[in-house]
Amino acid sequence: MQDDEQRLNQLNQKIEAAKSRNKDNSQSDVQPSQLGKVMKLTVEIVAAVGIGVGIGILLDNFFDTRPLFIIIFFLLGGCAGILNVFRVAKSMQNH
Repeated sequence: MQDDEQRLNQLNQKIEAAKSRNKDNSQSDVQPSQLGKVMKLTVEIVAAVGIGVGIGILLDNFFDTRPLFIIIFFLLGGCAGILNVFRVAKSMQNH
């Protein structure tokens, strides 16, 4: 019985030591690299344009008006992507 309590106390000490080491190695202070920032901005634009083109294709197939909606939503997606890039870049600049 006493041996179990002693082993449990040792285990708790090991857990606390590991937690304190983990807090010391936290990455909250690490700033993203330039490549990471560029990749984030690129994904913002590509995703917005891709979603816009996808919506355009769906609407063109539904209304049989190819390529009207593809062009319209490509432009809207591009504008949305550029706005997102400005917002993200501004928030990166503030940090």
